[in-house]
Amino acid sequence: MVSNLSVLIPARNEEPNIKILLPQLLEKYKNYIREIILINDCSTDGTQKVLRQLKKKFPKIKSINRRYNPGVGNALKEGIKNLSTRSKYVLFMDCDFLANINDIDKMIRHIGEFDGIIGSRFIRKNSLVSYPPLKRVVNRLYHHLARILLKIPNSDLTNNFKLYRTSLVKRIYPLLTASDFACNAELGFYPVLMHARITEIPVSWQERTKQMGLSKFKILKVGPSYLKVFIHLLNFKNKK
Repeated sequence: MVSNLSVLIPARNEEPNIKILLPQLLEKYKNYIREIILINDCSTDGTQKVLRQLKKKFPKIKSINRRYNPGVGNALKEGIKNLSTRSKYVLFMDCDFLANINDIDKMIRHIGEFDGIIGSRFIRKNSLVSYPPLKRVVNRLYHHLARILLKIPNSDLTNNFKLYRTSLVKRIYPLLTASDFACNAELGFYPVLMHARITEIPVSWQERTKQMGLSKFKILKVGPSYLKVFIHLLNFKNKK
């Protein structure tokens, strides 16, 4: 049975989402969750105010307020450094994954057989709702190159919806270099290259509504970082 589960959630200007996501997580998975670490990544909206209110009601919520050098990778690394010493499992997810809350149950039920489980948006047909076409093309190309050059067949390792054993997360941590969204690729690909037992389950993906705020992911901005990560992955594989 899963116990001492830590949930790491990076958040930048996610006021409308965290007030829904965090209470729902604690209501549905209170018997598993030891802590939810919300990394407030240089937000300029009311994220910090909402966090203060939620923490009064839910003691399992912890917050890290970053004021400089924003970036998903920087936020995730900060969260990993602050994991409870009693943490046995780590769930990585984004603030807008409201439609995926029930998918966590499938991860929890099967994690005993693996070192990590990743939610894949590309296993089941019709799983993508309003997914930007360019983003899909780039994602598929990245994984196609991984199949050819890294010999990794997995379908969606760049998705930030992962349940890992904490021991695996600590093994990966020294390898993390990306400061932005490309850190998600590092967290996905390195475990496979390290021969950890990684599997995927089908999940759906839904584009943010206006009420959920704007996406911070911009392909042209983060593209060079993903390429840099890929080079690091190739070097790591060749050294093995």
